[in-house]
Amino acid sequence: MLKRDIQGKFALKDDDYRQVRSLRLTDETWKALGIAAECLGMTRADYVEQVIRENAHPGITRKKELVHEAKTSVVEVATTPYSVATLESLRNQVIVELKLGKQSPGYKAALKALNHFIVVVSSEYTQQ
Repeated sequence: MLKRDIQGKFALKDDDYRQVRSLRLTDETWKALGIAAECLGMTRADYVEQVIRENAHPGITRKKELVHEAKTSVVEVATTPYSVATLESLRNQVIVELKLGKQSPGYKAALKALNHFIVVVSSEYTQQ
């Protein structure tokens, strides 16, 4: 998933030099950032860079997008199925809150149940 070099450090994804920076984040934010990055198969730093690049061009078109999103009705929001990636991300957030080791029987049982739930929910929407 995440490539490392011989020393065990994350391999550079490009030739751009990166300086070490720091952020002050709450534990919850740090966990959420880690879960989001892990779901996409990247490091926290790569994920932050991606989010910044995608949102780096604020302007009139961004405002139009927000207005368009606001026109979505409550019924549409409530009946729109989540993507599998979103469900897996939510599953990971729930699992982290259990504060169990990955080898514990409770962790494995919860993970199995949540994975089964994701399969059932996603298969119901594909049948409709």
